[in-house]
Amino acid sequence: MKALESYTATVTRAPWAVLGLLVAVKVGVTMAVADRYGWHRDEFYYLASSRHLALGYVDYPPITPLLARLDQSIFPGSLPGLRLLTVLAGAAVIVIAALIARELGGGRAAQALAGLAVLISPMFVGANILFQTVSFDQLMWAAACLIFVRLLRGADPREWLWLGLVFGIGLETKYTILGLGIAIFVGLIATPARRQLRSRWPWIGFGLALLLLTPNLIWQVGHGWDSVAYTLNHRGSTDGPVFYWVQQLLLAGPQLLPIVVMGVVWLWRRERFRAAAVTIVAVELFFFAAGGKAYYPAPIYPLAYAAGSIWFVEAIRFSPSPARGGGSGWGRLAVAFAVVVTLVLLPIGLPILPAQAMADSGIWKARKDFADMYGWPDLVQQVTTVYARLPAAERNSVMILAGNYGEAGALDFYGRGLPPVVSAHLTYYYWAPAQMAPSTVIVLGYPQDYLATFFGNIELAGTIANSYGLHNEEYGQPIWICRDPLVRLDQAWPTLKSLD
Repeated sequence: MKALESYTATVTRAPWAVLGLLVAVKVGVTMAVADRYGWHRDEFYYLASSRHLALGYVDYPPITPLLARLDQSIFPGSLPGLRLLTVLAGAAVIVIAALIARELGGGRAAQALAGLAVLISPMFVGANILFQTVSFDQLMWAAACLIFVRLLRGADPREWLWLGLVFGIGLETKYTILGLGIAIFVGLIATPARRQLRSRWPWIGFGLALLLLTPNLIWQVGHGWDSVAYTLNHRGSTDGPVFYWVQQLLLAGPQLLPIVVMGVVWLWRRERFRAAAVTIVAVELFFFAAGGKAYYPAPIYPLAYAAGSIWFVEAIRFSPSPARGGGSGWGRLAVAFAVVVTLVLLPIGLPILPAQAMADSGIWKARKDFADMYGWPDLVQQVTTVYARLPAAERNSVMILAGNYGEAGALDFYGRGLPPVVSAHLTYYYWAPAQMAPSTVIVLGYPQDYLATFFGNIELAGTIANSYGLHNEEYGQPIWICRDPLVRLDQAWPTLKSLD
């Protein structure tokens, strides 16, 4: 009982009013522009997945499609409605970051600053506008870090069960949380916190996480471990080792770099929390060594922000006084500067510019996600026109073969009166009908010489464009009409399968 009293005595009451304001800003600003550019290719894919609920998918676990299914039962066909879930997940991370600072011993100012850091972090600004696994993954990482810090502080060891539960849900959300688990283990064994592993509770927590992952493992076994093959195919698909670290700076936020670096230093200097410092470094090195994308370790930032916020508050308290301002004056100037930098960079993080202005500005070249939100209605209209021009006799036996899940998803979402749409890309491969023997196939995106192995007659029917003239991934891709099949489409299907 005395240990519990000692544990709770050092916890400062959270600044709930300030955190509520930060959450309101997050939700209000993001939702105000939630449907400005349109659906992202990944969002079409998640919608399609939500109509084919399963224990697994090629490139992500099942929780995000399940969330999409629940959301669309309330807001059918609504893009803001779908994105509200990821915005709320991002808002929750703001609160959790403040609670992490609280668990580290930070006062109300440090807690508020930790929440503000998440609010203005480029990673969280940019990620939460899109319905993807990333936002829910960030939430799971933040919750795991909060529990881990509590355990390092001396919380009841049975909280390892809560950590195992969070990891289990996280693994069913995005596999990359495995990197956090490995980093936590490294942090424990490399520091005096290794004594935590003498208890049975961490191992029971690990077993719980594995148990929750079991349904997905069953799906993997039944589908040839496609997720593993997909991951290996994408290993190292980054812009190179140097840019990996440059992107860490950009994602964490140049204006927040001091508190990230000093947050790690602050944790390292305190033996109780040294394992957390090692965890931050280890997770960055793990994804670097594994050839992961730069944003994979980014959900660890709230832990660094929280510790760095405590350092910042302590530093300004003892800094030389500017004219009549004291250390708090320096602190206010630094915070104001960080917010201003965020506002300057905001058009890269959120779709605040008008659609045509975005297309003309070239910002989409720096933020590919914006390019992936353009031109889908145009693509569907062009395919619909090609289909409408077919002779009536051909329309009785025709299918549409899309080159990737974005094209297939857009045709499924916007298409009206079109023939069946199939794609051999990722999980779409498994949703094709068992029997496919069309005499005519409208094909998007494949090169002609590749199609010549399957069809005897290939006619160019159009070229994909968009009303904004934006040269994104789809722009300039061919639309073919393929006739005289040399092999039935269902027999050729295994050859067409793509895990890229």
